[in-house]
Amino acid sequence: MRFADNDSVAIDPIDPTGAWMQFRVDDPRKRLALLRELRIGDVHVAVGAPGGPVVAAALWAVDDHASRLHFSVDPRAPGLDRLVALPDAWAAAYLGDVKLQFPVNRLSIAASPMAVGLGGGARIQIEALLPLFIYRLPRRNAYRVRQGRHRGPRLRFRHPLAPETLVLLSAVDISSEGCAMWKPASEMPLAPGTLLQGVEVQLDERNFLFTDLVVQHVTPRSGSTEADSGARVGCSWSGMHDSGRETLALWLRGSPQQSSLMQLKLD
Repeated sequence: MRFADNDSVAIDPIDPTGAWMQFRVDDPRKRLALLRELRIGDVHVAVGAPGGPVVAAALWAVDDHASRLHFSVDPRAPGLDRLVALPDAWAAAYLGDVKLQFPVNRLSIAASPMAVGLGGGARIQIEALLPLFIYRLPRRNAYRVRQGRHRGPRLRFRHPLAPETLVLLSAVDISSEGCAMWKPASEMPLAPGTLLQGVEVQLDERNFLFTDLVVQHVTPRSGSTEADSGARVGCSWSGMHDSGRETLALWLRGSPQQSSLMQLKLD
């Protein structure tokens, strides 16, 4: 089972005094229940820091008595040493229709690393303090969802004209250089040159990454109905972390269908 890497923009600290508070889980029993669901579900977890290294992991054990979390990671993961040296980090994972995000502080490599992991390859353990809170973010109810022209990759971001608004648009093309998305006429406009920060690119149910986008061109298209009217918005990737580029490259090579359909020219 391949881990989905999550870029560092995904795990910026969330404003504790803002609208995110409604999604915060502080009750110890509920926090433990969510963490144990991650552990038994073989869920892909991204552990990292804003602007720093991000490592794909699995939650190996939840030790509530010692107030510790144990993650299983590939010892060859790029940036692992730098990640462990950081004073604070965050973890992000999808649990069904919910995104969980929580701090993982005082990271360290376990004294007795495991020899073999769940996938049969060499693995080691990294440990962290049990989080005092978890953000439980509904993937559907927390965002304004706009269906695109087809089911496939989706992009979530805060609209630059209304930073309090999270929108979701469908990708119509994806390549190693950028992507194009379908913006319905009912959505707020996007102009060439606009920087979209902290875009979550959900390639499929298992693969996602975070990056910035720069709008390159906007091509309006009219249809017979309002739902068919809108614009094709071509964008280039900006500041994508190496882990995100690796995830994208693996996904683009993942199937003949993806290779043939996801092509984009930005000129």
